[in-house]
Amino acid sequence: MIKYIKGDLFSHKSIDISKSVILAHACNTHGAWGGGIAAVFGRQFPTANTKYSNYCHTHSNLLGTTLLIPANDNNKIFIACLFTSDFSQTPTEIVEYTDKALEDLSKQLASSDLDFETDQDHPIINMPKINAGIFGVPWELTEGALMKHTSLNFNVYVID
Repeated sequence: MIKYIKGDLFSHKSIDISKSVILAHACNTHGAWGGGIAAVFGRQFPTANTKYSNYCHTHSNLLGTTLLIPANDNNKIFIACLFTSDFSQTPTEIVEYTDKALEDLSKQLASSDLDFETDQDHPIINMPKINAGIFGVPWELTEGALMKHTSLNFNVYVID
């Protein structure tokens, strides 16, 4: 299920304070949160930015996968880095990699012993309109990929 929320993604808090929150965004495979919403993630969570960058520089074949990392030391916020582009893909290819990355995230969450916020027993993934900025994918295409993942709930934050 997709729920649209007007507001700032980074202000999201779990209703149940004992649960951890997932903030997701589409990432390149080069290890640089250099522009758009990724740059905001980098400023908000510098430790996670370093982990993401190191991961990219020590792993290959990242497209279509997800890196789930703690945003800070308290394990209350996790960042899902959805590897959807290395800047050479068409919008259709980026959406295909988004679909695969969400499948990977779903598998990671199913096997995790961490306690993430849920709605009707499905994890909640909080995100902006991924791929629609620097990657240039029309939102409707990415939205279609999200809708296929019925084991996940999406809060999509929009700012007017």
